[in-house]
Amino acid sequence: MHSPFMKPTLRASIRQWLLREPFVISRRVFTENIALEIVLEMDGARGWGESEPHEYDMRVAEAARDAAAVLEPAVWCHLDPERLNVLMPRSALRTALDCALWDLLAKRSGRRVWDLLGIELDPSLTVSVYETLSLDTPECMATFAEAACDAPGLKIKLGHADGRDEERLEAVRSAAPGTVLTIDANEGWSPEALRRILPLAARLDVAFIEQPLPAGADAALAEMPRLVPFCADESCLDRGSLPALVGRYQLINVKLDKTGGLTEAIQLIAAAKKLGLSHMVGCNGGSSLAQAPALLLTPDAMMVDLGVHGLATDRASPLGWSDRRLSLPTSELWG
Repeated sequence: MHSPFMKPTLRASIRQWLLREPFVISRRVFTENIALEIVLEMDGARGWGESEPHEYDMRVAEAARDAAAVLEPAVWCHLDPERLNVLMPRSALRTALDCALWDLLAKRSGRRVWDLLGIELDPSLTVSVYETLSLDTPECMATFAEAACDAPGLKIKLGHADGRDEERLEAVRSAAPGTVLTIDANEGWSPEALRRILPLAARLDVAFIEQPLPAGADAALAEMPRLVPFCADESCLDRGSLPALVGRYQLINVKLDKTGGLTEAIQLIAAAKKLGLSHMVGCNGGSSLAQAPALLLTPDAMMVDLGVHGLATDRASPLGWSDRRLSLPTSELWG
């Protein structure tokens, strides 16, 4: 129990993390990440967490900050992430609060979060990270692919309405002939467009295609030829999403901002495995603080798509980044 003389406190603020270069997907150009930061304090210990309430809308971030500011301490001061997962609906606010709560528990106990969770991780572990190719002309994407061909794999952003996605894919494959390729269409294709590109993707040995059709309109995947596996991103939020994915997708993209925190993400992966679905680990963005908890999800992941190396600035104790590999967070950063 916490001391009655030290009132538990929660502080919420918004941080903006600039990108080194603009990042383009099928529906938007990003120049920064808008993040919600939550700081919890209890009995002299402090835990913090970060999430991205929405991929570009400051108003959504401000609403999440305002909701955090009036949150009753009883929602979190029980220090039970499982209980928090039940008390609060899935949201980016719960993501930041859940991750902050795990950090607070680690600081109070003097143990690392993965030890508290019973996850066996070597503190010296480094995680191999794919390079993502921003949506651009075939020529520019080929140039970028050639420069990044030492990466463990390339994730290609497609889904442009100009009809040149086949050119982009062929250009990237020519520039990186021996590199693992995955495609992320970000809901940008119609069923007809997907049918056209599937044979080419299979011929060019694409490992899987992420969210080819809009969420809510992906029933057509059940009738598609199984030439390349499909990965659910926007169609997979939390465990409640899983029943609709069976027969359509072969793996899921697990992001903390979608699940509503680390607690739900761990349970989502376990439930997906029981249904025969593999997983990858992704992110909406944010600083090293937002992405540190996601590293606990990487064991057995088919790929890892985390991107702190794309930030112009980062936290004072950022995740270690060397040779396209991320290190587990220091206790000064998180967990």
